[in-house]
Amino acid sequence: MQVLTISTDTPEVIRKKRGVHRLQARMLSDRNLAVTDAFGLRNQLVLTSMPGDDVEGLPVPTTLLVSSDGEVLWIDQSENYQRRSGPEVVLTALQTYLDVP
Repeated sequence: MQVLTISTDTPEVIRKKRGVHRLQARMLSDRNLAVTDAFGLRNQLVLTSMPGDDVEGLPVPTTLLVSSDGEVLWIDQSENYQRRSGPEVVLTALQTYLDVP
C-alpha cells in the first residue's frame, strides 16, 4: 500500500511543511491541476486560489482509495474546500476495502 497526497502547493512549500502533520506519505505538487482535472475534481465554486498564488483554481478536497490496477474503491469529498475528513474516516475505509488492521 502506498499513500500519496497531491496539492497545489509548490514543491518547496511541500518540503517546508512536510513535518507539520507527521504524515508518512509521498507528497506531490499539482500546480497546473493536471491530476485534479484528470479526476474531474476542480472546484467549480471556488474558481481562484489564494491571493498571491498563481494557480488557476482549487481542487475539491477529496480522498481516494485506488486499487493497484487503478480502480477507485472509495471516495470521500468535502463540500467545504477548507475542511477534510478526519483520519478515522480514512482508516475505516482502509479497514473495509483493504483489510488493514
